[in-house]
Amino acid sequence: MHKETADIFTKKNLISCSVVGARGYSGLELTRILMQHPSVKLTHCFATAKFKLTDYVSNPKAKDIVCLPDSEIMQNLTDVVFLATPAEVSLKLAPQILAAGKKVIDLSGAFRLKKNDYKKWYGFEHTETGLLEQAHYGLVNWAKPSAGENLVANPGCYATATALAIIPLLKSNIIFQDSIVIDAKSGATGAGKKATENLLFTEVTEDCIPYKVGRHQHYPEIIETIEAVTGQLIEAHFTTSLIAVRRGIIAGVYAKLKPQITKQDVASCFTSAYSEQALISFGDLCENSNLASLRKVVGTAKTHITFEVVDNKLYVFSCIDNLLKGAASQAIENLNRLCDLPTHTGLTHLEATT
Repeated sequence: MHKETADIFTKKNLISCSVVGARGYSGLELTRILMQHPSVKLTHCFATAKFKLTDYVSNPKAKDIVCLPDSEIMQNLTDVVFLATPAEVSLKLAPQILAAGKKVIDLSGAFRLKKNDYKKWYGFEHTETGLLEQAHYGLVNWAKPSAGENLVANPGCYATATALAIIPLLKSNIIFQDSIVIDAKSGATGAGKKATENLLFTEVTEDCIPYKVGRHQHYPEIIETIEAVTGQLIEAHFTTSLIAVRRGIIAGVYAKLKPQITKQDVASCFTSAYSEQALISFGDLCENSNLASLRKVVGTAKTHITFEVVDNKLYVFSCIDNLLKGAASQAIENLNRLCDLPTHTGLTHLEATT
């Protein structure tokens, strides 16, 4: 780390931040949160085309934030740069920003996979293998200490919801690892703002559409993350579906329990993992059915996990807002880690939209 950057992160100064890709769904959520963060000063936003942040954000602070085209990023660097950009764009920008002594929190998949082939899962050859090796995978609830981190790979939305449900089960050794099935469903904002026919209102409404079955780019991320945290290599069935809502993910995880394991054992494993986590709520599905409702989590930075046991079968449901815990608010949690702040700083005020 450059000495100048190190000094900034050891003082009580406001951390200057900027968002690249600020007109996208996740980028806009980032700007809204950063403008209210007590330890941050959002100074710049960047996008591919000229824009006014006041056209998208109602916060009065928006008028003071400089909005510039992407071509001016390197002339206006901040302490931390958030990349809410496609993976190919992040792959190009991150090395330049890091070389200038700044920190990068990347919301794309450009630096998430350590073992799997980028050509197969993302469609491009990875040209920054050195940075890929150095990148810290930022699943905040299971992240290692932040010392020396300059590049954070913010996890994907499906990977976040799924890994948070599975990791405690495997660490407690209560399920058969070869029995796992994942059925995850997401709102339409998960696909970004691309103007494509399959995302038109008339194509999506009143429907549930499976897509990228067994081929979604978050699958290898889930496998790598679980192995890194638990030491266990799983080979799960993984399906993803588009549902007719704007935002939110509900990931159903199904597995067989080992002999003599009870619902209380399942409850204990989640208590052990998350009882001190301010942004995770969990409980028995029958007693906490609200935690399985997307409407109760969308608009918040929380993860809601519920479970049911029938005979030796375990059913777990993990719900998040795909634009917040699945992207923007988890990026803020990673910023908080880098600044040695409580990870929930600047996030507890977010409330469900209904």
